[in-house]
Amino acid sequence: MTVYVIQNQWGGISAPWHEGGVFNIGNRADQRPVALKIQSGDGGHSFSGTMTYQGEGPIGVRATLVTTNCYRVENQWGGSNAPWHDAGLFLLGARNGQNAVAFDLRSDDQGDTLTGTMTYQGEGPIGVKAAVSDGVAYNAQNQWGGDQAPWHPGGQFILGCRPDQPVVAIDVSSADSGKTLAGTITYKGEGPIGFRGTLIMANTYSVVNQWGGNDKPWHPGGTWVLGCRTNQGVVAIKAAGDGVEVDGTMTYQGEGPIGLELQRSSQQALADA
Repeated sequence: MTVYVIQNQWGGISAPWHEGGVFNIGNRADQRPVALKIQSGDGGHSFSGTMTYQGEGPIGVRATLVTTNCYRVENQWGGSNAPWHDAGLFLLGARNGQNAVAFDLRSDDQGDTLTGTMTYQGEGPIGVKAAVSDGVAYNAQNQWGGDQAPWHPGGQFILGCRPDQPVVAIDVSSADSGKTLAGTITYKGEGPIGFRGTLIMANTYSVVNQWGGNDKPWHPGGTWVLGCRTNQGVVAIKAAGDGVEVDGTMTYQGEGPIGLELQRSSQQALADA
């Protein structure tokens, strides 16, 4: 996967840049995107256009909205009659109840950064600056109704901020309907550390971590995405695994616990559709 921290600008080239959330664009482990040019004709429920990976020419894109800001994407290469291939889940947009409807992004540094414009429904284009993050994207599924009940799409989560050291446990809860989350997380090879997350955009949290005792300083912990519902905050997550898969339960505001299964997104990126 390629996770980007986003900034947006509106009001002219001298205007300030604003927090834009976190996107996941592409699920190839060692091949970053260098261009994305897609548009929606139905208010952000689907996209079509092209994207380009490092070292390749443009390939076709079609995307279908699954949950808030999360799209199931397919790619096509070899001509208009060639088959479409499963490209996994992309996270495109970071607002509640306002889908993105256009992207025109490109990179001059092999995908380390992206610049260009995007458009949210009902607005004109706004500037985009994107920088690669060390966060890890996971495909999420949820289960309710018992152990034999079906699993449902749960969006795409972004966890952690350390290269080559995945999160292997999360135990957090909220006392304010998901506006903040507090508790502990564990990175692979370590013990639990303190976690505080503050909601900054749709399902998107600015995170700090603490280790060494309750009187120690808090350190930047990255930007995480937890949950996939519009205006229904996450109020608890308790899950553990090996960093490739992380399983347990989560709770949305106003509900009881439901099953949670997270699988690292890049594991499924290149399967045929």
